[in-house]
Amino acid sequence: MQPTLFYIPHQWLGWPLLLVWLLISGAVSAFYWRRGGWSEELKGFLPMVAMVAAAILFLLPAVEVAGVDPEDPLGPMINRGLAVRGYGVCMLLAIVTGMGVVIWRCRRIGFPVDPIFTLAFCMVIAGVVGARLFYVIQKHDQFFGPEVPLAESLKMAANMTGGGLVVYGSLFGASVAAFIFFWWSKLPVWKTADLMAPGMAIGLAIGRLGCLLNGCCWGGVCDTGGPGIPAIQFPAGASSWVQHLSDGSLIGMTTQAVLDPAALELGFANEVVEVGEGLGKEIGFEPGDEMAIGIGESEKIRYLKRWRTDLAEQLQVRFAWRRDGQIHEVALPLGELPARSLRVHPTQIYSSVNALLLFMLLWVYWYHRRSDGEVFALMLILYPVGRFMIEIIRNDEAGQFGTQWTISQWVSMGTIVLGFAIFAWCRAYGQSAGQVAGDASAG
Repeated sequence: MQPTLFYIPHQWLGWPLLLVWLLISGAVSAFYWRRGGWSEELKGFLPMVAMVAAAILFLLPAVEVAGVDPEDPLGPMINRGLAVRGYGVCMLLAIVTGMGVVIWRCRRIGFPVDPIFTLAFCMVIAGVVGARLFYVIQKHDQFFGPEVPLAESLKMAANMTGGGLVVYGSLFGASVAAFIFFWWSKLPVWKTADLMAPGMAIGLAIGRLGCLLNGCCWGGVCDTGGPGIPAIQFPAGASSWVQHLSDGSLIGMTTQAVLDPAALELGFANEVVEVGEGLGKEIGFEPGDEMAIGIGESEKIRYLKRWRTDLAEQLQVRFAWRRDGQIHEVALPLGELPARSLRVHPTQIYSSVNALLLFMLLWVYWYHRRSDGEVFALMLILYPVGRFMIEIIRNDEAGQFGTQWTISQWVSMGTIVLGFAIFAWCRAYGQSAGQVAGDASAG
C-alpha cells in the first residue's frame, strides 16, 4: 500500500511549473509548425496548452493537501504541496494503455484515429465525473446532512484527493459521453463501441492496482484455516485497519452495531458481543459494553508506524466504553497496537485479474463477432458477473434495499440484462461486422 508516492512542493507549483509547461508546449508547437505549418494538429494542440496553463495557475493550488511534517511528525499537519497519488498514477497508466490498444487496432483496420483522441478525452472526463457522482450518491449521508452547509457539502463532494470513485459510475458516464459523441461526429456507433471496449477493460485492470496502492476496495477477513488461500494485510492507518480497530476485531473482540439512540449520540457505535484473547481483554472490555475508539489522523498513524516507530509511543489512541450508564476511558500508545490489519481477501488483485482476462477475451472476440456492437455488449455481460462474485468477499459496502446485495451487485444485475438486450438487438438488427483488409491478421 502506497497512497502517496511523493509530494510536489508548493514552491514548485504556480509560475515555475507554468514556465516548464510553456517551454514544452513551445517545443511541441514548433515541431507541428515545421511538419505542416498552421495545421489542424497545431490548431487542436493550442487549446489544450491554454487549458493546462489555466489548471496550473488556478486548479493545482486548490488541490494541495496537508500532510505530516517530517521535521515535527507529532505536530500539526502542514501544507505538503501537490500529492502524487499511487491511484492517480495507475489511472494515468490505465488511460494511456487503454488508448494505446484502441489506436493500434484502429490503425490496423484503417479506422480514423483523430476522432478517437477527442472521444477518449470526453470519455475520461465524463468517466471521472460519473465515478465520483456515483460514489457521492451511494455515500450521500457522508456528504450531506441537516447540520452541514450546502457549500461545504459540495466542496467535500468535489474533493477526490482522498479517493472515492466507483467503476460503474465511470462506465456509465463514459458510455453516455461516447454515445453523445457518436451522434455529434457521425462515427459508426457500434463499431466504435467495439473498438473502445477492450481499451476500457485493460484500463480497468491497471486502475484496480491503484486501488491496491490506495488501500481501498478491500475484501472481507480471510479464513486462514484453509491451505493456499491468498490474503493481504494492510498497514496501520489504512481504511481496513481503521475499520478492524473500530469494530474491535483487531483487538480480539466481536461486536455488533449499537441501536440505542442515546448511545449513538454519545459516539458509541458498537456493542461488545464477545471478548477473546487479545488487547481488548487486557483493556478491560466486557460483553454488553458500548464502545468507541478515537483513532485520530490516519495519515499520521501510517507515517509513525512506518517511518518513525521511535515516536509511535507518544501518539495516544483513546478507547472508551459505557457500562451500566458509566463511561470509562483509557488511552494507549500507538506503538502497542497491531501494526497491520487482519488478513483480508486481496479483492483488488482479483478485480485486476478479472479485468485482464476480460480484455483478452474481448480482444480475441473482435475477430469472431457477427455484428457490430457484440464486443461492447459482451463487456456489459461478463464484467458484472465477475464484479458480482467479487462483491461477495468484499467488505466495504453494506447490503441495500433490505437485502445482502450491495449497490454494485444490484447494478451488476441490471447491466447484465442491458448487455444481453444490446447483444440480441445487434444480432437481429445491427450492421454486419465486415472485415477490413489486414484485420484478420492483426491479432
